[in-house]
Amino acid sequence: MVDAKPFAVGDSVAINVRAPSYKLGLLARDFDAVFAAPHASFEEPVAYYVVDPGYARGDKPVPAVLARYRAMLTVMSLLREAANYVSELQRELVFIGEEHLVVPISFVASDLPASIEEQAARLNAVFEGATHRDEKTGLLADAVVEIVRAQRQADRFVYLITNLALLCEKVEKGYRLFVSSFSYSKVKKEIETARLDYLGKIHKTIVDIQGQLLGIPVATIVVATQLKKPGWCDVAFWTNTAVLLGAWIFIGLLWLAIRNQRHTLDTISLEMMAQRERLNREEAALRDDFVGMYDDLDKRVRWHRTVLLIVGGAALSGRCSLRFHI
Repeated sequence: MVDAKPFAVGDSVAINVRAPSYKLGLLARDFDAVFAAPHASFEEPVAYYVVDPGYARGDKPVPAVLARYRAMLTVMSLLREAANYVSELQRELVFIGEEHLVVPISFVASDLPASIEEQAARLNAVFEGATHRDEKTGLLADAVVEIVRAQRQADRFVYLITNLALLCEKVEKGYRLFVSSFSYSKVKKEIETARLDYLGKIHKTIVDIQGQLLGIPVATIVVATQLKKPGWCDVAFWTNTAVLLGAWIFIGLLWLAIRNQRHTLDTISLEMMAQRERLNREEAALRDDFVGMYDDLDKRVRWHRTVLLIVGGAALSGRCSLRFHI
């Protein structure tokens, strides 16, 4: 520190030399000096003045080189998220996969291409929203490694931002492939779940009346063995009446159950038809992979309808037989 009192030529003055303070802002000769400031590779300095071209942060209009720099920072924020390790002090991004790859952050104004604003917006559009964020950052990391691995370490960052369109293309293509695979897996899981549900419902149409179906031969034997030649209002007459009444009730309940189960099969068929139409409409590209499953379900529905028709026919013939006996 220098005392406030005046001093003359030849006086001894004590001074303290240290790093400049940036609290009041950065005074830079040009934008290259701004970009070389601490942490400027990752975020724009809070306050600065550039002698050439005489620009202070917040002035209008914004110089083209500053617009490109801000676009680069947009890309940098995504690269930081994708990198396994970030060293702001050493200005490095580290990607760890099959190999350990370091990308030093070193650039000047002339290294920022005119297309960087457009490509930065393009890359940022891929990362809009929180959906599949981890997968997107993984794709970005893989693309960075693939693009710069063959370059000299010192040239990697400049080469990356120069070929930003290639980076965007690789990330977009990788994400489209991921989404296609994800959609296929999701649709397949939904259809398989629906298939199991439909199978359960179809089989249930027989299981629900299985006890009544097993009762058909029992009822036949009972009717055949218990009917006797009756007299007028004797015990045999009333026994025959009770047996026939019970058989009629059984046949009526069986016929009602069969009708209900046929209605259930009709409902299942309508549900499957609606799902098949939705698949054809929304996932036409996947239709051929699942059409066989729906055909198999249709065959099962037809088979169960045939079984119910046969059982209904047996019940109807039994009813006619009872009427004949009466």
